[in-house]
Amino acid sequence: MAVQRLVLDTVADDDYELIAVHSSLVSYRLAYFLNKNLGLRLYRKNEDIYYNYKGGIASYPLYQYEDHFHYNTFSLFGNKFKTSVVIENSTSQGLFTSIENTNKTTYLIPELKNVDYFLKIETETINFSGVTLLDTILAIPQIITAYLVDHQNLKSKNNIIFE
Repeated sequence: MAVQRLVLDTVADDDYELIAVHSSLVSYRLAYFLNKNLGLRLYRKNEDIYYNYKGGIASYPLYQYEDHFHYNTFSLFGNKFKTSVVIENSTSQGLFTSIENTNKTTYLIPELKNVDYFLKIETETINFSGVTLLDTILAIPQIITAYLVDHQNLKSKNNIIFE
């Protein structure tokens, strides 16, 4: 009996750039400042990014803009999701049990826990430069810092595939 084997010769290269943004702004304010300074039209998508974790479901805000003229897609999404968890203390006995509320933070990309937001730029053009875009982002006073991330080395890079 003949064995048929299919071999995938070419793996699609990731044709996007990832910029990490550190800012204490709320997501809609950050989207406003990026729209104002970069000439974008980021808008909030109807559905956020949802991921199932051991403790429940985490929701990350997603803003997107498709530039049909330059064939670019800009996606701004959060990295942190904070939720309140109720824990019953089983060491106490009798009628009075202690209940504690603790905050739990989950991350979309756990390797980069300090990053607040990511800006993902998917492009089909060769002459796109993320460095010039990064310089404009760093000029925004409300942003603490921003830098390019080498997404090839991320373990959880599958978390940022939206489609």
